[in-house]
Amino acid sequence: MILIIGNTHDDILYFESSMTDRRYEKILDQYDASIGMIFNQEVLLLHNVYTSYVSSTLVSYLLNKYFVILVFVVGKCKTWTDDMKLGEIMVSKSLYLSDVDQNENEGTVLGQVPGMSSYFEIQKDVIEYLTTALDKRTYARYHLSTLVSSSITVTEKEQLYNVGDDESLFGIDRQVAVDSISGGVAVACSIFRVPFVSVEVISGRIGEKLVAKNYAKVLNSYLGVGKAIVTCIGDMGRNEVIGVE
Repeated sequence: MILIIGNTHDDILYFESSMTDRRYEKILDQYDASIGMIFNQEVLLLHNVYTSYVSSTLVSYLLNKYFVILVFVVGKCKTWTDDMKLGEIMVSKSLYLSDVDQNENEGTVLGQVPGMSSYFEIQKDVIEYLTTALDKRTYARYHLSTLVSSSITVTEKEQLYNVGDDESLFGIDRQVAVDSISGGVAVACSIFRVPFVSVEVISGRIGEKLVAKNYAKVLNSYLGVGKAIVTCIGDMGRNEVIGVE
């Protein structure tokens, strides 16, 4: 099974339309999931997921319940740096946790969960499949980016000055984006040893409000993300090289 997780119903709408044999399930008596087939892969779609606390709980539950080979996070993100623009696509190549401070533990750096890596790397095979699919299926520009995630909605840069400044986050000053659910997915997937990747549309820079005319541009890019991920799912199914460790 493949999991696809987003904030809003818009985030997963394309995947619903691509499913066959769709059925519905209530997750933990609260979250509505759609389960069906995309090509030859069973896919579970979940939305209304907000904060890394919720995403970590839900993904842990689903990884324990199903044999999951890959988790996608979809939706919107904000960019910290000037080199990514509204409507472009962010593909995470690595992820940092901005709201973890366990420095009093010996040998632990800011953003690191004790016992885990200081950051999470995305499996190279997953990135290769995604970039190949994006090249085929969308005209939107995409970036292999560093994603910084926490449970807060970042509206001002000052909210993350504990891990950065005006120029960088975690010392990184190029192609950096932020979101509020991927961190929980990363932690759960690390524990269960399941690959994950975030593929999100950039809705502007931190501090910029998303107005209606710009949201239309974001929705148009959702189509490219959807097509690319569906293509990726089909390619992985044919080659069967992605899997849990």
